[in-house]
Formats: sequence, structure tokens, C-alpha cells
Amino acid sequence: MAFAAAAVLAACGGGTSQVETYSPTRMISFGDEASLIVDDGAANGRKYTVNGLDANAARDCTLTPIWSQVLASHYGFVYAACNKAAATPKAFSRAQDGAKVGDPASGISAQIAEQQSVGGGLQAGDLVTVMMGVHDLVELNEQVRAGSLSDADARTEARRRGAQLAAGVNAILGAGTRAIVATVPDMGLSPYARTLESTSPGTMARLSQLTYEFNASLRTGIDATRFDGRNYGLVLADDTVVAVSKVPGAFSSYPANVTDAACVVALPQCTSATADLVESGSTTSHMWADTLRLGPSLHALIGSQAVARAVDNPF
Repeated sequence: MAFAAAAVLAACGGGTSQVETYSPTRMISFGDEASLIVDDGAANGRKYTVNGLDANAARDCTLTPIWSQVLASHYGFVYAACNKAAATPKAFSRAQDGAKVGDPASGISAQIAEQQSVGGGLQAGDLVTVMMGVHDLVELNEQVRAGSLSDADARTEARRRGAQLAAGVNAILGAGTRAIVATVPDMGLSPYARTLESTSPGTMARLSQLTYEFNASLRTGIDATRFDGRNYGLVLADDTVVAVSKVPGAFSSYPANVTDAACVVALPQCTSATADLVESGSTTSHMWADTLRLGPSLHALIGSQAVARAVDNPF
């Protein structure tokens, strides 16, 4: 168990200390709905996980934070979509629900272009987060199931898309920013994959392999001749999901249920209300919020690793 915990906390990125404390001026988040807070018009937005309720059973967006929110909070930043104290927002999300890496409307290039258009571009002093690829892997799996793509071609395409995301990260770092890059969680362990396994044997193994190919290409595609731990930190969300799945007991405050979805209502509407969950306490006892998205306990774990990377890397 100690080994599993140590493996999760290990990460790539260069040095282990900072000459002086890194203090970004703002934070920009790119990716899919794992990094998105949906604006509800009242600065109390909804998230694609189990949304927390306060003592009066009212939804509170500051509870059960998503991983990028954990990192933003470390620096005292808030997103406009979750700003109950009416502070000046210094965290901005360009992430989109359902985003796929190369999609012309929602992919990484489109999100960078949106930041250029409405956010003044990327600047030195920005801390950027990147996490994307879940919907790419699901798309490839569905194409294999439909017979329109072979397993080998799906693996090749996963590698291509990982490299495409790495190219986006290179462009982000080339602007002089610092970045925290999270790998895609192992989708072979998702409730989506487990449900399909009974009718489509091999789905779990296929999705785990596609996850590996995508993440390996992402990690090796970041230009090592230009960028290292002084520029970015890597958070291994895939290894985290695997470690928690294998040895949940190694993480005393993390989920006991690593196979089932917590919510019985669609995200982002799901809250910690008993009526929204498969059982009381599912907010923290389940690793997955729904068939594809992580629950609050995993967001907390990945977010704490993101903070560690930002603090430990020699930014």
C-alpha cells in the first residue's frame, strides 16, 4: 500500500525546489468538462462531478472542488462562475464540455484561440492547466465496436491525438507560461468500460491500452529540448486511477467503491442530495461520479498533486 501511494505521488518535471516561491498572476484552464464550471448566472456554477450542498441543503460551488479549482484556490484565485464572495476573478476556464483534442470548435487549438481573442492571449506570469482526451478515447472505442476502425488503427490514432495535444502544450509553454499537464484517467477502469465489457469483451483492456498510447504520446511529445521542470509539471491522473482501483485502502480518505457511478441524475445536475445518488454517502465513497467523470475524492487527490507539482517544480 505504501508503494502504491508513493507511486501516485511521484511525478515528472525536473527539480524538486524553488529558489523563490512561484506566484502566478492568473490561471487559465484548458480541457474538457473535468476543468469546467458551468456558469449559472449567480456565480454559483455547476461542475461535472457531485456538486456539494451546504448545511442548509443549498448547492455551494466552493464545496467538492474540481481538480483545477483546488489548484486555483491554493493561489487565492477564483473563477467567475464560482465566485460567491464577489472577488476579482483571476482564474479563467476555456475548457468545453465534450471537447476532443482536434475538434475545430472545441479542441486545444480552438481553446487557445479563444484565450487569444477574449483573454489577452497567454502571457508570462500565467499558470495554465491542461487535461483532455476522455472523449477522444471513447470515440475511438466506439469506432472499433462499430467495425469502422481496427484495434491497431485505434491505437495509432490515440498516439496521434496525444501528440496533437502535446503540440498544444508546446504552444502554451512557448508563450512563456508555466503549466500543469494532467494525463487522461485510465478509461478502461471507468463504469462506461465495465458496463460494455459484459456485451463487448475486451473493452476494458482496449480502453486501458488506448489511454496508455494517448498519454505516452502526450508525455513524449512535449519538447524536451525546450521545456523541463522549469516550465511544466506533470500530474499522472492515469496512474492515480489505477492505484486507487488496485489498493483503495492505501488512501484512507478516498473511495471504497471504484467500479460504480455515484449519480443517478445527469451531470452537471447531480448534487450530494440523497435523491441524486445511488446510495447515501456516494459523494465521497465512489471514485466515479458517472460513467465517464470522476467523483470529488479523485478530483481532490489529483488537485493536491497539481498543487505539489506547482510548489515543487522550479518554476
